Amino acid sequence: MKANLKNIALRWTFLVIVFLLIEIYAFQAFKSVFKKNWILKFYFIINVLIIFNLLYRFIKIYNNSLNFSDVFYNYLSIPFAFFITLLGFKLIVISFLFIEDITRITHFIFNFIFPSNESNKFLTQRRSFISKIALIIAALPIPFVIHGIYRGRHNYRVLNYELEFNDLPEEFDGYKITHISDIHSGSLQKINKVEYAVDLINKQNSDLVLFTGDFVNNKATELNKWKKIFSKIVAKDGKFSVLGNHDYGDYVNWKSDQEKKENFKTLLNSQKEMGFKLLLNESVNIKSLNQSISLVGVENWGKGGFRKNGDIDKACVGLRNEDFKVVMSHDPSHWDQILLNHQTHFHLTLSGHTHGMQFGIEIPGWIKWSPVKWVYKHWAGIYYEKNQYINVNRGFGVLGFPGRVGVWPEISVITLKKT
Repeated sequence: MKANLKNIALRWTFLVIVFLLIEIYAFQAFKSVFKKNWILKFYFIINVLIIFNLLYRFIKIYNNSLNFSDVFYNYLSIPFAFFITLLGFKLIVISFLFIEDITRITHFIFNFIFPSNESNKFLTQRRSFISKIALIIAALPIPFVIHGIYRGRHNYRVLNYELEFNDLPEEFDGYKITHISDIHSGSLQKINKVEYAVDLINKQNSDLVLFTGDFVNNKATELNKWKKIFSKIVAKDGKFSVLGNHDYGDYVNWKSDQEKKENFKTLLNSQKEMGFKLLLNESVNIKSLNQSISLVGVENWGKGGFRKNGDIDKACVGLRNEDFKVVMSHDPSHWDQILLNHQTHFHLTLSGHTHGMQFGIEIPGWIKWSPVKWVYKHWAGIYYEKNQYINVNRGFGVLGFPGRVGVWPEISVITLKKT
């Protein structure tokens, strides 16, 4: 016990020293650029407010023995995001100063050997110039982050796609599917914004609404506040769902296995109460007069350490290869590694999971970029390979960072067309 306390104390001491060194180093840039005391005082006050607000909330959570997974999004996520933004600002600044200091050391050695007052004057002027550049570049992301937290996370966009198939049953020519994913109800905040998004979904007048997993962050109780709203989603041929990796409750320290099982059971019941037909490695036929398409829903299957409950072979029992198939699978890596090369032909796969990392640059027709592309080959939007389509939805809610920058919450509307 004493050894553990000692280790914890050492870790905290180390972190405090590192943060102090970063602060002292970054403050040098302000001193070099701003000579007025009120600006330096304002910078100091901002630091104090952000850091002490975060510490106060951590202490309150600890003193009240609260569960971090229960309170993070509504109580801690925004203060934590501001702290990380402030830290990122300082790290960008000191990276410039560090490079400049290496140059200064070189000049110092040279000046020691060949003394020159002009050299000292030049170094002082350059220090001020480098500091200005560092502060400007470091400050550029801040307004975008603030916008992402307070506006971007609710900036719901409807994206329309027309996909053509030569073997689509004629009765389904023009058939509309609304695809949503990754609601993460524990991260939702504003009731009026969520109601607006649900109204936007219904205004599409789609024949089918399909949800591809992650109704919650961790616990089924997150849905209690939102069930009535999501129950209002309607579609002529119904609404269907599959499970995402967060729906299993794997990221919570449960008191017992039974508690985890009860949570999972509650989540399944909640989806039923909201009118969603949950597909667990199974398929259903969607009929129109005397023709039909097959809707295939699999449990989560993700590359790496993600849960692999998805069983596409079990889900396809009873289906013919010539049937037109729409697959719902939460993680797009399932398409990459299993579905794309499967002996059964899947016409369209719908996925989510990536959120587009909630950060990126997207200008239609010009650029589509996010750091998540280094992890997922197919991370947002429509892709076509081997005569098969996949749509990776950018998600409805948020996870981790409580906002979205450049990658907005998405409602996909896919119209099937026969060629």
